[in-house]
Amino acid sequence: MKKFFQYFSSLLSPFSSRRGFTLVEILTVISILAVIGSITVGVITITLRGAKKSDVLEVARQESDTALTQMIKTIRYAQSLDTPTSCVPSTTVSSITITSVSPQAQTTYSCTGGTIQANNISLFNTNALTVTSCSFVCTQPTLNDPPTITIQYTLTPASGSNFTETNFSLPFQSSVTMRNVQ
Repeated sequence: MKKFFQYFSSLLSPFSSRRGFTLVEILTVISILAVIGSITVGVITITLRGAKKSDVLEVARQESDTALTQMIKTIRYAQSLDTPTSCVPSTTVSSITITSVSPQAQTTYSCTGGTIQANNISLFNTNALTVTSCSFVCTQPTLNDPPTITIQYTLTPASGSNFTETNFSLPFQSSVTMRNVQ
């Protein structure tokens, strides 16, 4: 009867005589864990790089929106367009000068030094952003019509980087028709 139980128990637990893992089993588990770990690290890296790119683009858009809003508001309600003196025919320039209604002050917007300046003060953080392809296009169908100023520029990062998440080129364009031109 004792032999029967030994035989039966050996059938039920074939691994009972083994006391550890074989080298092949250990290497298989290590390989599987290494594959899972490398996939996880890759997914996390891609997610963080995407988040960084999104943050950089958002900062650039916010700075551009602020600068465009300031220029559009000032140009729209300006009393006169001093430079260029005429927009018939259409004129593309790197700077414009306007005179405000109140306080009768002149403002010059210019594309110089990798930025857009208002009276020699940069509208952008020049440590972070560079303005390229900047121009002001002045159009006026007839001398009796108010001039329309189109502001065009492209923003790029100020420091050249090899990382794709910090490299971008954002084009911006907006048009504004002057309302108070006399």
